[in-house]
Amino acid sequence: MKYQKQALLGLFGMGLIASPWLSKLPAQFNTYNTATTIQQSEELERIKAEERAATSQKINELGVSPSFKKLRMQNYLDTPKRNPRPNTTGYLEDELVFVYDSTGWCIGRIEERQWKWKYRVRGACNDSPLYSDAGN
Repeated sequence: MKYQKQALLGLFGMGLIASPWLSKLPAQFNTYNTATTIQQSEELERIKAEERAATSQKINELGVSPSFKKLRMQNYLDTPKRNPRPNTTGYLEDELVFVYDSTGWCIGRIEERQWKWKYRVRGACNDSPLYSDAGN
């Protein structure tokens, strides 16, 4: 009891000395969590890229051309004034591929390696499935 006031005063002084360090802890936790999240997402993207490269290499080795039923034109909005003219050389004679603009609206189809635009060929988008990112 004799030294209780001095001990409390000493603890209070230690607390004042440590307060700048203690006040920075929450920000350091947020920084650490953010850095960990970024690192994990970068690692996941790296793994995905490696898997895509391995798949592409295997397809090239086997000589198999991938088959797609839907094609999405990037940076193109449906308008009758501008024909997007997608490249049709990579498709087979018997392949039917529906082409969509960047919003997901059907703009035509590739059939028998020919581009059939809905503003030039009547019924080019008839029976076209709805575009979804999940199914290709």
